[in-house]
Amino acid sequence: MSNMSIETVTPFSSIRIDKDALTPIYLQIAEAVGSLLGSGVLPPGYVLPPERVLCEQFGVSRMTLRQAMGLLDREGLVDSRRGIGTVVRPSRLRKQQQELRSFSEEIRERGGRPESRMLSLVLATPSATLREFFGLREDQKVYEIKRVRLNNGEPLALEIARIPERLCPRLERFDLAKSSLYRLLEETYGLTLESCSEEISAEIPNSECRKLLSLPARTAVLVVNKRAYARDGGPAEFTRSVYRGDRYSALVHSVRKTKSILKTNREATTDGTGELT
Repeated sequence: MSNMSIETVTPFSSIRIDKDALTPIYLQIAEAVGSLLGSGVLPPGYVLPPERVLCEQFGVSRMTLRQAMGLLDREGLVDSRRGIGTVVRPSRLRKQQQELRSFSEEIRERGGRPESRMLSLVLATPSATLREFFGLREDQKVYEIKRVRLNNGEPLALEIARIPERLCPRLERFDLAKSSLYRLLEETYGLTLESCSEEISAEIPNSECRKLLSLPARTAVLVVNKRAYARDGGPAEFTRSVYRGDRYSALVHSVRKTKSILKTNREATTDGTGELT
């Protein structure tokens, strides 16, 4: 083995494979390499050693190694690129569903540097759906703010926010490429957003979105439609955000209500007289 191969495989020298364990060997490899990725030892863009080198390191066949790498690929941790090899992917930003934060607040909370690139800010006639949501008359308009949102200089999301003109008159006088919209609403217009509902779905991006977000081929996007409400309960914002699927994920916390479930199960197993059926 060449000196270059020895240096390249050094981060993996601590991995030990137990061929007598019940856990499949490919799974042991995937979990061990995944731990290295999670610890930051292997930074984004790092190219893993060639198959031959790793097979020698772990003492496994190429088929076993490919099973492990395939699992890491499906988990979104690595990416197999023709002519380059297996590359470590950047970690995804996870959206915490229990907190209502602006894009800038969310990025800063995770140690990133938020930026915006303004595409347009116009007064528009709302669709029937938006008019109904905001409770607008036919002659009332909404501000439509279209921006590319970036994290550490990399495009992360294409965002279209809509807010009734009556809530923030003359909004166009502010530079929303440099200012946080939520902070502006709070400090200038006295409008505090307190709650929201979000609908999340996966989609195939159109050509405009793919270009604006510099999306790799065959990359899906995560679409978040957010309806936000002010402290008085009135609807204040409707935003459609299209996130890069390879850089962003949503984390939702759920709680199992044991008492309700037990009650439902009890009712389902009794007849009208209260006897078990």
